[in-house]
Amino acid sequence: MKRWFVAVLIGLPFAASAIAGGNHKHSHGHGHDHEHRQLGAHKHGSGNFNIVIDGNKVYMELESPGADIVGFEYQASTDKQRAKVASAKARLNDIANVVVLPAAAGCKVGGSDVRLIITGKNKEGSHSEFHAKYHMTCATPEKLAELTFTYFENFAGAQHLEVRVVGPKSQQRFEVERDAGKINLGGVI
Repeated sequence: MKRWFVAVLIGLPFAASAIAGGNHKHSHGHGHDHEHRQLGAHKHGSGNFNIVIDGNKVYMELESPGADIVGFEYQASTDKQRAKVASAKARLNDIANVVVLPAAAGCKVGGSDVRLIITGKNKEGSHSEFHAKYHMTCATPEKLAELTFTYFENFAGAQHLEVRVVGPKSQQRFEVERDAGKINLGGVI
């Protein structure tokens, strides 16, 4: 399933950016790639997590302000900052660092893609977001009834996630807080 199709299904604000293009990716020759694009307004401490369950295929996407993940949201300029970004990307690449998938669902992750999107050219005017996408196949997706978000344990600045889910029975939105990091998808799948 293409990203734009997933976005249309959920009706998310990032649909326009996925279709519009205007993004560019480049390397500065110091060991990392990043994208520059227009970012929508974001609130520190608050991210978005989107789930689409389509038969036995499951697609998940996280969008989180850079400050929530690495403690700053400008382009990394020191070795220590670049190491923080690299470590964050590695952690986000493993979905277990974001959400626990119940073993009974029998999910096998088919792939993930983690990017750091940066706007602005200096510390005062920069904003960044981490975007992580995951796709998987689940033997029994109806067993995804309860999800526990490990995201809050792994990223100190994360306080809140707005979770949107499209499943075979319905679409729902959940508010997940650091101190209550579970949702029940029983009415969606």
